[in-house]
Amino acid sequence: MREYLETQRHLITLQHESEEKFLSEFRAGNHTLENPYVYKNPYLINPLAAVICFNTEEETTVEVLVKGKAVEGDLKHAFSAAREHVLPIYGLYDNYENTVVLTLGNGKTAEVKIEVEELNINKAFYCHTTYDYFDKDIMIISTTTPLIDSARTCGFDYAGDLRWAMTEKASWDIKKLANGRLLVTSYRSMQKPYYTVGLMEMDFCGKIYVEYRLPGGYHHDAVELENGNLLAASDNDFDESVEDYVVEIDRETGAIVKTWDLLKILPREQGKAGDWNHHDWFHNNSVWYDKATNSITMSGRHQDAVINFDYDTGNLNWILGDPEGWGEEWQKYFFKNVTKGDFDWQYEQHAARILPNGDVFLFDNGTYRSKTTENRVPPNENFSRGVIYRIDTNKMEIEQIWQYGKERGAEFYSPYICNVDYYSEGHYMVHSGGISTFRGNHTDDLGAMKLNKHKDEHIHLSLESITVELLNNEVKYELNVKGGNYYRARRVALYDESTNLELGKGKLLGGFGVNQEFGLKVNFKDAGVELPEIYAVSLVLEEDRLALRGTFVEGSQVLLELKDADGSKFYSVPTEVHDITAACVSFEEQKENDVQYYVSRDGLSGEFEIYLNIDNLRYDTKTSIKL
Repeated sequence: MREYLETQRHLITLQHESEEKFLSEFRAGNHTLENPYVYKNPYLINPLAAVICFNTEEETTVEVLVKGKAVEGDLKHAFSAAREHVLPIYGLYDNYENTVVLTLGNGKTAEVKIEVEELNINKAFYCHTTYDYFDKDIMIISTTTPLIDSARTCGFDYAGDLRWAMTEKASWDIKKLANGRLLVTSYRSMQKPYYTVGLMEMDFCGKIYVEYRLPGGYHHDAVELENGNLLAASDNDFDESVEDYVVEIDRETGAIVKTWDLLKILPREQGKAGDWNHHDWFHNNSVWYDKATNSITMSGRHQDAVINFDYDTGNLNWILGDPEGWGEEWQKYFFKNVTKGDFDWQYEQHAARILPNGDVFLFDNGTYRSKTTENRVPPNENFSRGVIYRIDTNKMEIEQIWQYGKERGAEFYSPYICNVDYYSEGHYMVHSGGISTFRGNHTDDLGAMKLNKHKDEHIHLSLESITVELLNNEVKYELNVKGGNYYRARRVALYDESTNLELGKGKLLGGFGVNQEFGLKVNFKDAGVELPEIYAVSLVLEEDRLALRGTFVEGSQVLLELKDADGSKFYSVPTEVHDITAACVSFEEQKENDVQYYVSRDGLSGEFEIYLNIDNLRYDTKTSIKL
């Protein structure tokens, strides 16, 4: 008989076991500066990291020097005084014997060799910059196709050498938090095609300190607020719509303290972009909080619109974009162009943000570059760019004051994903991460989707990203990575004053809530046979939820039944297929009728037998779980 159930432990648990293992081995031996304990990839998901552990008789500081292939590639950090030293080592090279120099406060030194095997990760095709400009930083790029090809979320130094990597599923934006850790998406799925359970706080070793779980999951972008809370793109009711909801997360508890629903702010059927569909009508891909105006800015790809609304009231302040296709009652929210010279509206844009002076900076993908089908610009003639608009919210006027990318034409054209970043006035980053050609021609199709669509024709599909930094309009940095599309780029320092490895198990905060039970009386006929293989059913019991996966005909009625001594609980499994016109990220290959459904373990306890009721037939999976 087929086994349907698999038990899966959380990565936080696996990392804690790994940490306890290396600490136990270290503390069981006599490890000194001359004989340190070395453990590679201590948290399982970054093979370019290690820990070096040793004891000293007296408290002392330790300086770590990770030697580069050239002296400019050296990474150095001083750790505070201690007797037991558990030191995180970042920035190792793959396919290389790395040298790490340890120097105590009294001047004593020792060398440690750490050999790392070659990783199956796309390397930089080129990196044009200088050490004097880029210094010790790395450029992290997050892949759109985690674990599907050799594209991985990873980081490159000034020389274009790979110095940081994640081998677990990771995509969406990566931001460095005030505490020095990284804010990344959870590796766990919530709904197809790419909604994850929430966000994770992680260090450069790959250690997860917190996973923030959200009832509506997470996608695309999040930002840290001044009070420490997180503002995150989420979903409300998957059946009704997606990517039109934003939440504020309490950093201490993971609880959601405030929400904004765009269905209450904007019209659903107006201003349609080329990839609009009824279910994913707005397609928010960025969130930004502006303290000066106490407002939230969001980027709606499927309305070619950047919108801004009041944090407290949710009232709409303005819409930036081509006003064509919007009704008369909405025209007052749009800006009038007063630019003297070159001006273009943005189309299917990403990563909108408000600069300190109030300007709007965004990545203009330029997809179709028209609100009407007949006026679309073909991809071989199109362009993408970073652009800064100056807006006057009193006069409702707009002026284009800076751009980069248009002059490069189709070679810089990305119909999806991408971002910009602001360092200071005149110092910007523009990341065109979704460049795609098929059979030699640029395409409006999305690389992450095309990779699955043309599995047998990868030889004809070319995916790449180009990341550029400019200082006073001079290109100071350009990184090219081929073999994948990359959602966003982010320049960060591996070591800084906040670097610290905190020992102990990470935490799960927030939650999914209690699943709503099916409200009608159910009395299905016993099928009398084993569950047919055509449904491809699998069950995964995680530490905080039960996952059901299967393939069902659209519109069929599927109920998951958990039966215990007190009776049965029924949960309706959605089988409706929604149009997906913008799968920015592909976490896994999925067919149209593949279904994912999750039952939170909140509010459930006891031992349950599992049945699946499909179109009035009840199948016994012969599986039981204890919660």
